[in-house]
Amino acid sequence: MLMLNKNVMGEEYKKLINILSEHCDCFAFVERRQLMKNEKERLDYITNLTTKIQGNLIKTNIQSKWETTALGGGNTAYVFYFELNDTTSEFLKEKSNSLFEWHNPKLPEDLMFYQNDKCLLAGCSHEGFFMVDEALWNSFLLS
Repeated sequence: MLMLNKNVMGEEYKKLINILSEHCDCFAFVERRQLMKNEKERLDYITNLTTKIQGNLIKTNIQSKWETTALGGGNTAYVFYFELNDTTSEFLKEKSNSLFEWHNPKLPEDLMFYQNDKCLLAGCSHEGFFMVDEALWNSFLLS
């Protein structure tokens, strides 16, 4: 995996989501519990935000680590996993105009994309980096 500090924005962001949609079957994002002033209200906000794609929700896990982050001190986060298809791809493009725009409070954090449980892209928006499979990144650059 390559680690990049370049934000992907605008039409490039939409192009990246399209390429990820061709190569991945699932995406996820994170809601860190320690950032929630009121957990129920925040989870309701996320449910409202994702109303159009709730039928594509695969699972929600409580985790202390994921591709870009390992939380210490017993902290945990909700990680929401969704099918990646035309509907959810459009959702990702409608809700944001950039890979690093995925962060609290407007949106969940740390978009991740998977193919058969293998992560091909994992963002860490609030720290301004993402990791990406080299072959997928080359496909993006050549498109």
